[in-house]
Amino acid sequence: KYSNQTFNEAAALLAENGKRGIMYLFKRGTHEEFGFTSLFTALAFYFLLSCWTAGSAVASGLVIPMLYTGALYGRIVGLILVSIFGVQTNEQGAWIDPGLFAAVGAASFFSGVSRLTISLTVIMV
Repeated sequence: KYSNQTFNEAAALLAENGKRGIMYLFKRGTHEEFGFTSLFTALAFYFLLSCWTAGSAVASGLVIPMLYTGALYGRIVGLILVSIFGVQTNEQGAWIDPGLFAAVGAASFFSGVSRLTISLTVIMV
């Protein structure tokens, strides 16, 4: 949250372009920046429109929507783990970060949809 300004979570995810939205989701140490409601709303909206676009006969890119959808569900999983275990600052629990889970979710969704090899997925992460 920013001083003297309001920050609408859903607008940041839906009104911004895909690249900037992905960067918001990948940012580490921001476990309170996006709530479950805005993440689920953006996930449903982006997933349905991505499926519709992929099935239509329109030449459009699907890389950013696939990364965005994966980052959304990865961040949701990361937030669930933060709500279960809390914010961890020690060495053993530092991996529980929603931004890190967003990156892993984006790579997993992208590799699952496009059938990338393991080596390209590791390079992407």
